[in-house]
Amino acid sequence: MAKIDCVIGIDPGANGGLAVFCKGELPKVAKMPKDIAELRDFFAYYKENYHPLVFIEKLSIRPDDVSASEEGVQMGKLYRIQKMMANYEHLKAIMETIGVPYIMVHPFSWQTKLKLRTKGDGEAKADRKRRYQDTAQRFYPSVRVTLWNADALLIMHFGRWALVNDLKWVLAQLPRAEKDKLF
Repeated sequence: MAKIDCVIGIDPGANGGLAVFCKGELPKVAKMPKDIAELRDFFAYYKENYHPLVFIEKLSIRPDDVSASEEGVQMGKLYRIQKMMANYEHLKAIMETIGVPYIMVHPFSWQTKLKLRTKGDGEAKADRKRRYQDTAQRFYPSVRVTLWNADALLIMHFGRWALVNDLKWVLAQLPRAEKDKLF
């Protein structure tokens, strides 16, 4: 029997968020903190009061993130990508330092398992984001779902789903020491 009583979903982007579901409580959401101390305090609180498992969206740089334009490399976009990757590494370092177990989840994985992917690639990003927001609102009607927290809620929902429906996958993602602590 798992000791996990708190599932946290993280959309690590600069405009991302944190979503928390603890057994017996309503889900909570928060904007991604800009300050490392605030992140540390967030994880320390959940580590001290619960047995959390974090599901964090795995980030990677895509070729179109650093593509050249007629004016040269898009420096603004490149800077945002570098900052996002640095924040992602800070998140992982804080969780590892505090001892909060986490699983990195590729966007394709959580979107596919929650049946959010559409056939073809013709959907505009804004339409997809609104569809994800509507889906998160249906899953969690007590939360005011916005564009900044929808992905975090869906990642958290995926974590809850995986713990019930694909425990083998969850166990395969965790280091042995974490498995022994949580299961």
